[in-house]
Amino acid sequence: MKTLASIFAVLSLTLIAFQANPGVAAEEAEEAVTHQYIGVQACGMCHKKAKTGDQLKQWQESRHAQAFATLATEKAQTIATERGIEDPQKAAECLQCHVTQPAAAEIATPRKGKEGFLVEHGVQCETCHGAGSDYKSRKVMKDHDASIAAGLTIPDEQLCLTCHNDKSPTFTGFDFDEMWAKVNHPNPARAAE
Repeated sequence: MKTLASIFAVLSLTLIAFQANPGVAAEEAEEAVTHQYIGVQACGMCHKKAKTGDQLKQWQESRHAQAFATLATEKAQTIATERGIEDPQKAAECLQCHVTQPAAAEIATPRKGKEGFLVEHGVQCETCHGAGSDYKSRKVMKDHDASIAAGLTIPDEQLCLTCHNDKSPTFTGFDFDEMWAKVNHPNPARAAE
């Protein structure tokens, strides 16, 4: 019983300390943010040339790029209504797979004249590759290990299955190898190395 009372006392004192200084929790949360989302436009600056694979164009022509817009279709509205959802473009259960949803502190301030990160871009580069602020430079991107250390994610089947699964109302199965062939976008210059 003394142990339970001791635990309760420590928790109570911790809660009082945070209430007395709420800025501490906010500061710790800000410190936890490391990599920030920069948006498709920033990624596309370097990934839009045919000789390096034109990944931007491939994404623009993909269903991933249209994932948020898909939620505004009549079909999406019908599915949403059947599930008691008023607006699929605002429903968390729809957005979790149709857009990238970083916290506000995880979104980098765009450079002047640039649009920066926009949720409306749907399932974009950083959905699969991680927040790009720290690996976006050419110097880092040229070094695979440095890119990964700076936050680059190499997508795999497990990542794809976080959305392409039976929780989706339109799920009809998922063949990773078949789908990977459709979305894989290597740099041909690197493949030749």
